[in-house]
Amino acid sequence: MAVTGRVPMAGLLPVPRQLLAREPDWQFSLMLALEVVFLFVAIPALDAGGVDRSVVTLLQLVLAGTAVALLARSTLLRLALATSFGLTLLSHLLPGLLPHAITLGMAFAYNLLVTTAMARAVWGSGDVNHHRIAGAVFVYLNLALLFAIAQAGLALLSPHALSGLSSRPSAHAAELLHFSVTRLTSIGDGTVAARSPLACSLADAETVIGQLFPAILLSRLVGLHLSRSR
Repeated sequence: MAVTGRVPMAGLLPVPRQLLAREPDWQFSLMLALEVVFLFVAIPALDAGGVDRSVVTLLQLVLAGTAVALLARSTLLRLALATSFGLTLLSHLLPGLLPHAITLGMAFAYNLLVTTAMARAVWGSGDVNHHRIAGAVFVYLNLALLFAIAQAGLALLSPHALSGLSSRPSAHAAELLHFSVTRLTSIGDGTVAARSPLACSLADAETVIGQLFPAILLSRLVGLHLSRSR
């Protein structure tokens, strides 16, 4: 179904106003594709030593740039996204510049802002299309990343909060992401387990959200898309 209020095509390349369009369109699908590559390819490959960090950094920059340019509705939000991501990236490029706890906090803030901005766009006004559904899936996957960062911060403050983490700190990102995804989807393969009360509460909250999100929010979008496509 066509989305109203767009600037018509002017030649082969989209004009800047189209690139910054606020209606659900190709940008949501693009961000979902980048998110899938980042979460399920880049992070595991980096922790396994199968890819150079510069490649992952480049992917992060592309994803962050897309989020800032296409999702942020205000200058303040763009500034907040750019600042939080910039500090996170700088701490990775210059180890020891910032305490690890601050780095995790900035990473959490950046991803929370991206998730919130995407959610507002997905469930805002406008026609429901497959790009909007892709945006909802992006929100779902980014929730797993948010909980993984939160568990990483908790493990930093309380080393015994989680069990099953390997002795290599470089592998913790992939392990915590896997733990988060298994809790979000209720797979729970038991490789990493929550031990402290707060870690268990975070894991339980993620499981509840993971069950309710597809059943209520995502299924409603799919239903609206199907009903309006007939």
